[in-house]
Amino acid sequence: MTMIVTPKVFDRIKGEYGKRLENVLTQENLSFLVYEEKGKSIIPSMLITDVFTYTYLFNNDGVYDNKMLISFDDSTKSWTKEMYKHFKKQSIAVEQYLSQK
Repeated sequence: MTMIVTPKVFDRIKGEYGKRLENVLTQENLSFLVYEEKGKSIIPSMLITDVFTYTYLFNNDGVYDNKMLISFDDSTKSWTKEMYKHFKKQSIAVEQYLSQK
């Protein structure tokens, strides 16, 4: 599983759940990345499986708007994977993020 969060979200998780986060970061089946924001960036919440995709988007004010996209279509899975790759490419590992602080 890969989790990509904004610096603000990561800092909040670290502040509120520091010990638990340390345990999570040691899991070999989890990749935790921090998105290097460019301006006011908003990352959608996405779940991509072999069977379906689930995408939960923000509105223009940066608030979840209770609209979600769920699809079982292969073309949607392809589009969602491309969006995921875009965010992953612009993200860094937690260790690198922490070393920059």
